[in-house]
Amino acid sequence: MFETKALYQNDPRWKDVKLGFQNKETIGTWGCLMTSMTMVANGFGFDETPKSINTKMKQAGGFQGGLIIPGVLPTVCPGIVFKGYQPCENNPAPLGQIDAALAAGMPVIAQVDWSPKAGVQTHWVVIYGKEEGRYLMRDPYCYSGDSPDKKLYLTDRYNHQGKSPAKAITGVVWFEGRPRDGGTGGAVIEKPEPVDIPADTFTAYVTIEELAMRSAPSIAGGLLKRLPLSAEVTSLEPSSEGKGKIGVQGQWLHVQDPDEDQGYVAAWYLAFEKEDAVAKEVEKTTIPADTFTVFGTADGLAMRSAPSMVGGLLKRLPLYAELTSLEPSSTGREKVADTSAWLHVQDAEGDQGYVAAWYLTFSKEEDEAKVAATQTDKNLIVRPITSGLAFRSEAVVAADTLIKRLPAGASLVVLEPVVSAKKKIGVKGQWLNVREVSGGEGYVAAWYVTLGNEPALGVREDDKSAKATPDDDLVVRTTVDGLAMRRYPRIAAQTLIKRLPKAAELVALTEDAEERIGVSGQWIRVRDIEGDVGYVAAWYVVRR
Repeated sequence: MFETKALYQNDPRWKDVKLGFQNKETIGTWGCLMTSMTMVANGFGFDETPKSINTKMKQAGGFQGGLIIPGVLPTVCPGIVFKGYQPCENNPAPLGQIDAALAAGMPVIAQVDWSPKAGVQTHWVVIYGKEEGRYLMRDPYCYSGDSPDKKLYLTDRYNHQGKSPAKAITGVVWFEGRPRDGGTGGAVIEKPEPVDIPADTFTAYVTIEELAMRSAPSIAGGLLKRLPLSAEVTSLEPSSEGKGKIGVQGQWLHVQDPDEDQGYVAAWYLAFEKEDAVAKEVEKTTIPADTFTVFGTADGLAMRSAPSMVGGLLKRLPLYAELTSLEPSSTGREKVADTSAWLHVQDAEGDQGYVAAWYLTFSKEEDEAKVAATQTDKNLIVRPITSGLAFRSEAVVAADTLIKRLPAGASLVVLEPVVSAKKKIGVKGQWLNVREVSGGEGYVAAWYVTLGNEPALGVREDDKSAKATPDDDLVVRTTVDGLAMRRYPRIAAQTLIKRLPKAAELVALTEDAEERIGVSGQWIRVRDIEGDVGYVAAWYVVRR
């Protein structure tokens, strides 16, 4: 559970300090997000107050007026990583991701509605743990009767959007980190509650070295220990539920090891049959006359003694290791980038073995250029900071210029020169010419938008705002950072078009996309804000 001491925005020591770059609002009135960020920083080993963070964030350019830019916190608190902002006013909060973060000992800053008035009256709190199915929070606003030692449960206090956390939480800011002394941020990784082995259990065997056993069924789950190759594990799930997971990508199995430690392991690294723990030496093969060269596209690519995941691990190869094929061009070249193929190769040191062909490319330079291209946005992306922002045909407030109203967080491509456009953001009286995800072009008030990659967030009272216009297209948002957009619905190095940030908006082009959203193994054809078309994994998107 993440550990941090309570801090209050309305503490007399700093409640009257002006917030950010404006002269009206104070830490006491608008400082809930900044105070929450301060508590997160202190949980990662820093010793700050809302007043000191306010000063440091101003010095680092971390405010847009009175709105704080969470992405600047790592600049003033090195070692903390900003993982993004995920709006969820119009779809359920990502409780699975929140639970995984908590299980990994990470905090979650949640946006809630503090008032029963219409609309969303924004407030921010720190979720630091879960107890009996209820989220524990540190509330940065001290109400009568509150104290640092008092337990506060999220939905006991903030339930104006709904009594379930999925509805009560209207946005999430993600941070990760560890304290400067190299620990785990004051977070103690809690082991799962022990369970009894079911009567119809079964055993499975680990197929890789150093398989992680985690506290939750996710890569974000806290690391409990690592299991050696061929370790025997006993399923804590009945055969009817667990056996179907073995060897399946994306599935996790609850298990117990020979030391009686319990946790979750990636089921795609398990097999029903035991392999020898020591890799058998591969018989040397002569390099064929019509050989060819390939390069590994993954750092730590495994070279194995047999062409499968259960092949003994011989060594791990560095990124872009040059490999010579031990199979002739006539049969070997077609395997490169095939997600089911393995290639027999020799590395620069003369060692021979098998590598996963889907992590190979013919051109190192081409792959490097492709990756570099995906790391730079073609356009400046901005997002509304209020729900119902007017999207107009002209930069004039008039009934006949209104095209539609946009939801908070909608992605907009700026159609103006980047340098001059950035100077307009947050400035009253300025307008930006933009294109929305469905392709329409128009104007929005620049003082109601923020940068898409590092949003400015804070208190928002939009009970006077109009509701967003329903989408004509099915628009979805990504739920993870770095989601691949691919040319074809399959995972392979050659199919990658680009990588998308968390909360990127996409227009679904697949007819039955609505039924596929959130379903493992399904793909959706989409168009992004920059006009690129491709496929994304449906289990990593939600409806806007």
